[in-house]
Amino acid sequence: MKRILAGLILATFFINSSSIQAFAKESNGYEEESPTTIGELGGYLEGNLKTVENLTIERKFTYEKGHGFSAERANNLSDVLKGRNATVVGDDNAKNGPDRKIVNRNGEVTLIQDKYYSTASKSVSAAFDEETGLYRYVDAEGKPMQLEVPADQYEKAVESMAKKIEAGKVPGVTDPNEASNIVRKGKVTYQQAVNITKAGNIDSLKYDAKNGMIVAAGAIGISFVLDYAICRYNGLENKEALKEASLNGLKTGGYVFATYVISSQLAKTGIPATMAPMTDAIANNLGKGLSEAILQTYGVEAAGLSSSQIAGQISKLLQSQIITGGVIVVVLTAPDIVDLFRGRISKEQLLQNLCVTVVSVGGAYVGHIAGGAIGTLILPGGGTTAGAIVGGIAGGATAGFVSKWALSKFFESDSDQMFEIISSKFETMCVDYLISQEEADDLVDDLKDKLTGSTLKDMYQSENREKFAEDLMKPLFESKVASREKIVVPTEEEVRAEMLTTMKGIVFVH
Repeated sequence: MKRILAGLILATFFINSSSIQAFAKESNGYEEESPTTIGELGGYLEGNLKTVENLTIERKFTYEKGHGFSAERANNLSDVLKGRNATVVGDDNAKNGPDRKIVNRNGEVTLIQDKYYSTASKSVSAAFDEETGLYRYVDAEGKPMQLEVPADQYEKAVESMAKKIEAGKVPGVTDPNEASNIVRKGKVTYQQAVNITKAGNIDSLKYDAKNGMIVAAGAIGISFVLDYAICRYNGLENKEALKEASLNGLKTGGYVFATYVISSQLAKTGIPATMAPMTDAIANNLGKGLSEAILQTYGVEAAGLSSSQIAGQISKLLQSQIITGGVIVVVLTAPDIVDLFRGRISKEQLLQNLCVTVVSVGGAYVGHIAGGAIGTLILPGGGTTAGAIVGGIAGGATAGFVSKWALSKFFESDSDQMFEIISSKFETMCVDYLISQEEADDLVDDLKDKLTGSTLKDMYQSENREKFAEDLMKPLFESKVASREKIVVPTEEEVRAEMLTTMKGIVFVH
């Protein structure tokens, strides 16, 4: 894993030296307010990957009995957050197999079957074979698996299980008191499990928020490692690199968290179903190689799947990706929309930024798939993730830079307009303050530090932009003039003495 991480960092260095640097800088020499860093791009891609994975898996929540699947995930999530080594294993659809598995600290494995029905009696009865009447969830040694039931049904479920044991319906168990060891109290109630499958309620939002925090934590880690490494590579001291990487990581985590929660809520509506005809058509026309590359990028095993099954998986992934991609665009564009309403940017600038964001997200997705496929060829597993992130960074940055360059040929940005006003006012003030070439060069360096994206937006918002530019630069000019060496007018005696020396032998001075 260390080798993979090292390769990821090295790859981002090469990207950083070309398209990323151009992507993060304005053409006129000033820095943008919040240039997207390598770490942020990597974090967004990691967040996108995990979000799409989870959304695709949780499509089962919208099924007729989706609350059973939501119960599995919610109970497992609760165990994971408590530090337990818990996983959902029921996706293999093995007959009479467990839904969940917990590896305890002593190495023992606890197998769990979830049953969430409207009453305790129904939840317990669902675990017994209809023909033989026997408890059907046992491990390889014949030991009963734990039966996890809704939290609000636990007591009655234990009573019902005890009666089943007394009736000899649980193989290998004769003591009714063992019912409390077989029945496991779930972390959510029946109604909460139902609510999780729907959008727009507290239980659903709480569940998505918990998952969102886990996904965001992973994105923060990716963002921090990449930005810290690149900051040190670019010469920053350890303290400065830590500060910069930490701030970027928190920013990335916030965006990823918001994207996850919103995307997950939308996925629980009827939106994915409306996209099915389009995504099905796309999935059916993708080649086998590309389809398998997409599945591998998202951790889906393609071996043993028929062509129709692969197409079905691809269609679901595409639906999840479209939802997530759309939300990412909205989340990343939200600050620009706020600036538009505050009068800090123009409608044209918002349109440009939106276009760049859309193209960047699309380019990142294409690079994500291509990089994942290449990484899989080199090192399946870890190489897939590393390749997907590096490919996504390159694809997103390149697409964003190219689209920004293309748009600049047709539209002049707000920043360019403000820069022209500043340049004109700078020339005028150089004449007014009798600035030398050397002083002008120093003033340009000082001015660059002030020309942030936020400052230019404030200037655009101001009623008098020329006066704003003058007020911005005036302290710099006055400071430069004040630092000049003081000139003292010579006395009459000093002038007479110098003239006597200079004109000696040319004229006679009385």
